[in-house]
Amino acid sequence: MLILFRLIYQIILVGLCSMLFGFAYNTFLIPHKLASGGVTGIAFFIHHYLHVNTGLIVLIINIPLLILGIKYLGKRFILYTIYSVVVLSISLKVIPIHAISNDILLSSIIGGALYGIAVGLVIKTGGSTGGTDIVSLILSQKKNMQVGFLSACMNLIVVGTSGFIFGWDITLYTVIAIYVAGRAVDMVYTNQNKLTLRIVTEKGDELIDALIHLHSRGITVHNAEGAYAHKPKKVLTTVITRFELNETKHTIKITDPHAFVNISQTLEVMGRFRKN
Repeated sequence: MLILFRLIYQIILVGLCSMLFGFAYNTFLIPHKLASGGVTGIAFFIHHYLHVNTGLIVLIINIPLLILGIKYLGKRFILYTIYSVVVLSISLKVIPIHAISNDILLSSIIGGALYGIAVGLVIKTGGSTGGTDIVSLILSQKKNMQVGFLSACMNLIVVGTSGFIFGWDITLYTVIAIYVAGRAVDMVYTNQNKLTLRIVTEKGDELIDALIHLHSRGITVHNAEGAYAHKPKKVLTTVITRFELNETKHTIKITDPHAFVNISQTLEVMGRFRKN
């Protein structure tokens, strides 16, 4: 029953976020000719010249990318992505293209933020909004880099093209929208951010078993001695993602409520790191 509720929740969340994406695009970005980059940016260029609906273009361009995603990201991911792309395409077709604000700077910031939040939540749920998100996720797994950063870099190619079409003033506002969107994605989707845990405990064996069962990752163990009571202790060192932090802290508190835990931000991980 819990699995069913979780599935329903994920389906509703992906649908709402896809609609939020379409809303941000049609009310903040398109009216001011702000290309968001990626597939939607390409769709906007085609719409500008051929007056073909952007939703239909997004759907067509995403087909080969979805095939690529099946190979590297799995069938479940693709099912969520197809659902998201369909809802997004319908939203782009149904939601009127009408500016909420006449301020282009405000529209670029708010539109980019809403767009980034929507994308980040869909990715966090286990899917994507298609387009460059698929490529970004594949590269993120291969190169251990942030999804939002990779997406922003690829979108700059589309932005450069928009400079020749709509002028460089518009392009600079587009850069703002893409930067805000990239930051929003990385703030919402934290699975790629790594943390190093150093745990000092008197229940080393029990805690090792609990953490390995939780994450299936390696743990480095050092024998130590407390300077005050001179009791034997073990120092456990492991790396987790920020997404796993709350569950890990809960497991540590249950296993050893008196454990001393030092949590620090990890800039980069080299070597094998299992991503759950």
